[in-house]
Amino acid sequence: MKNLIGFGLLFFTVMGYAANPIDLQKLPQLEASSPKGLDLSHADLRNRQFTPGKINLQYANLTHADLSNVNLGKMDLSYADLSYANLENAKLDQANLTNANLSHANLKGATLTQTNLSNADLTCTNLNNADLTKSNLLKANISGATLINSLTTDSLNGESVISNPVICNP
Repeated sequence: MKNLIGFGLLFFTVMGYAANPIDLQKLPQLEASSPKGLDLSHADLRNRQFTPGKINLQYANLTHADLSNVNLGKMDLSYADLSYANLENAKLDQANLTNANLSHANLKGATLTQTNLSNADLTCTNLNNADLTKSNLLKANISGATLINSLTTDSLNGESVISNPVICNP
């Protein structure tokens, strides 16, 4: 009975974040050969250390995840789903966000210096006070995104950016 109660508390705690409990438990031990497409949706990852080459975040499901203040510099997040994720003040310098879904994400104050955002979906994304210096914006979709006080100095392929009128719901 005692083990069952402990399991119930563990299940409740993990499910409070709604992340896949198996993937969340594996996260610290993952190596470069880790499988693509981890399900870390709704996970609180604010205190996680991510080392490039040690974990595979390509195709990862990070929807609604809290990655605020996390250093994801030089990480490969291509094709990752970061929609509705909290990346406030995150460091994404030189990260690969090619084809990533960042729609409705909070990137307020994030640093994306020299980040590859080619074909990324930034629809309705908060990029206020973000640093996009020297980032590659080839065909990035910024429809409805806010860029108040953002730095876009020397960004590449700005002429190909997609920006259409959309209604962004909170």
